[in-house]
Amino acid sequence: MTMQEITQYLDNKINDDENIVKITFYEVRIKFNLSEEQTQEFLRLCKTRLENLGYQVYFTGAKYQYEEQNKVVQTNELMVAIKENIN
Repeated sequence: MTMQEITQYLDNKINDDENIVKITFYEVRIKFNLSEEQTQEFLRLCKTRLENLGYQVYFTGAKYQYEEQNKVVQTNELMVAIKENIN
């Protein structure tokens, strides 16, 4: 995927819900048909962009808090990003 495609993908995710962005295994590996190596690069680029936009990024198995609840990034989720300082 190109950087422009990644930016558009993330912008669409943010437009759906600006407080939380979830990137699933299905989207990346099946829908986009990315290899393991391509997936790692895709996630690295997404992480950088989301952090620059003020998101805290978590990967599969990591614990995080959202809406005052403790949660874990599920095995079918490759990344979850939470907007910092949501009111």
